[in-house]
Amino acid sequence: MKIAGLHAYTLLALQGMVWGSSFQAIKYALEGFGPVSVAAGRIFIAALVLLTYAMMQGERLPRSISTWLNLLLIGFFNCALPFFLIPWGEQSLDSGRAAIFMATSPLFAILIAHFTSSNEHITRYKTAGFLLGFIGVLCVIGVDTFDSGVGDLLPQLAIILAAISYVISGAMVKRVEGLSSAMMSAGVLIGACLITVPASLWLDSPFSQAANVPDSAIIALIYLGLLPTGVAFVVRFYLIRQYGYTFIAQVGYLVPIFSVFFGVVLLDEVFTLAMFAGLLLILGGIALSRRGAQAQA
Repeated sequence: MKIAGLHAYTLLALQGMVWGSSFQAIKYALEGFGPVSVAAGRIFIAALVLLTYAMMQGERLPRSISTWLNLLLIGFFNCALPFFLIPWGEQSLDSGRAAIFMATSPLFAILIAHFTSSNEHITRYKTAGFLLGFIGVLCVIGVDTFDSGVGDLLPQLAIILAAISYVISGAMVKRVEGLSSAMMSAGVLIGACLITVPASLWLDSPFSQAANVPDSAIIALIYLGLLPTGVAFVVRFYLIRQYGYTFIAQVGYLVPIFSVFFGVVLLDEVFTLAMFAGLLLILGGIALSRRGAQAQA
């Protein structure tokens, strides 16, 4: 793995900003589309753009069945499942709150790495960091949520499950070899299309409602497909291959900060004291866990 320099951290910061803005774009897209169609639309747009780009670079689609099975599996965990869970949760959650829950992905990355890697075991620092982050999640969820029933808790758990899904997909990326970052991204998105597009047509019937969809929802969906899904995915897979998944997991620090800022500015969302405390605890847990990872290395 290469040592990350200014170029790598610049790409990481841009990715954090773009991904942070996606939570507000999802809010706008939900004004005209259901959660499944938001997922399918952004995946289809990104797949079309990235496949065209890869072909223009002289790339060819893989022919191996095993490669396509891996791409389909990564597409499910990296796109289909989280891209449905996030808008489903955001139907009743503020965009900033959803992004804070997504910030838990580095903590889950450390936990999953313990079982999937031979040299990334859980240490006392990692354990303490995970527990600190877990307390932060409870702060953001709020004690009252547990008293008000499962209905208020499920959307928040859905976002956390989306964060775990991203981590699982990140651990799978290295199983696919011989593909450029562009073709890798296109292949993953094609795999996700095979899952989400039929589901959207069956469950949402988006074309029958097209006349009533506001322009803001269409623009938001196109934005989601082009930047947070398309361009950001190429950057994500490039950084994973060049600098490792632990490096790219640091984007978890940046996404909630950008998203909370955009949520307050664009959607007039309220950033509560409990959310602030929870975010600090989660980011503190990530920092503590990474200290354990560095000490182990």
